[in-house]
Amino acid sequence: MVRLILARACLAALALPLPAAELAVAPGELAAVLARAAAGDTLRLEPGIHPGPVRVDLPVRLQGSPGAILEGPGAGTVLTLTADGIAVSGLTVRGSGADLARDEAVILVAEARDVTVEGCRVEARAFGIYLEAGGGHHILGNEVVGDTALEMARRGNGIHLWNTEHNEIRGNRLVDVRDGVYLSFAHDNVIHANQGTGLRYGIHYMYSERNVLTENRFAEGTGGIALMFSMENRIEDNETVDNREFGVLCQQIERSRLQGNRASGNGRGFYVENSAVNRFAGNRVEGNGVGVFLTAGSEQNVFTGNRFSGNLVQVFEDRAGANAFFDEGRGNLWSDYAGFDWNGDGVGETPYRLNTAAATLMARRPVARWFWMSPVLALLDWWDSRLATPAVDAFDPFPLVGDAAVVEPGVVEPGVVEPGVLEPGAMEDGLR
Repeated sequence: MVRLILARACLAALALPLPAAELAVAPGELAAVLARAAAGDTLRLEPGIHPGPVRVDLPVRLQGSPGAILEGPGAGTVLTLTADGIAVSGLTVRGSGADLARDEAVILVAEARDVTVEGCRVEARAFGIYLEAGGGHHILGNEVVGDTALEMARRGNGIHLWNTEHNEIRGNRLVDVRDGVYLSFAHDNVIHANQGTGLRYGIHYMYSERNVLTENRFAEGTGGIALMFSMENRIEDNETVDNREFGVLCQQIERSRLQGNRASGNGRGFYVENSAVNRFAGNRVEGNGVGVFLTAGSEQNVFTGNRFSGNLVQVFEDRAGANAFFDEGRGNLWSDYAGFDWNGDGVGETPYRLNTAAATLMARRPVARWFWMSPVLALLDWWDSRLATPAVDAFDPFPLVGDAAVVEPGVVEPGVVEPGVLEPGAMEDGLR
């Protein structure tokens, strides 16, 4: 009987899973160590150059020691991750191909879930970190640097999301790639606290819904944030500074909320084209060529509680009355508003006119900006003001005065964004 009990105990012990191991990986040994690794193991890459390409198809952790470099041969993808639950951290990864047509990337996450890439330096010639299908990934605190020897059109995107959902893209630094973060058919993602310079667009997405973009900063590129053919997105507390074309582009965007953002020193602060039923609230629009440029059938958008300060043209709207520059008796603050608040309620007693003749001329013909503040444009505005009527011109009937222009209370909690909390259809109530 005792022997039987001991035998059964031995068999039970053999059936228990082995504890996860930590395996040291010297340069040149990564493929061999991966071949004998088990799920849950940590592979610690020692300093030096580890040759790629490498494919990981079981849930392990690749952890780079200081000075550990995974380097491809200059063709194809360097690191391909295909299993759920893989984690990669602390590595420099480089040496991919540069063929955009073949989707060559430094790191490719393909049809997996819950993969983490954290604290890596990615030196990109084509795509940097490419998420293909699957979802629930965490791309955290990485630096993705493009190849300035290539023309902008030949570079890939820093972090590229295609047909994927519920990802967290947080705290990454993106430099000299084409688009910093690119999304296509990618829904319910959180894009938070990323920053980039020297890009075409900081964030560029198409056909993507219910995404949350918060506290990102993009400067000195062609454009800051480009939103196209999408709906039910939250764009909050971002900064776009000194971009040549625009701070935020909305092209065929619907039922989205843009709130608490700062657009400063851009060609156009907000470029809104063929977009409808969006809410712009509590944004700071400062020192742009045109603060808000509304065109091509944009309608039923609401602008309230925004600060328009020092823009050469505060607002250009090609179809007067198609959008509302107030909500529930609350308009916007305008740095060039010349009216008064006689009763102290924070609202001016006379409307603010948006499309003056000089502003329209400068918005449509930028060469006219050379004559800004000239007697000619001043005379044009004076004469035009004599002809202005609410029936044919755009007005803010409740311009704010003093400190009344603040972000709507109780709507935004800066810095508190959890992935996956935005439920389908949740934007509907928020826009009412």
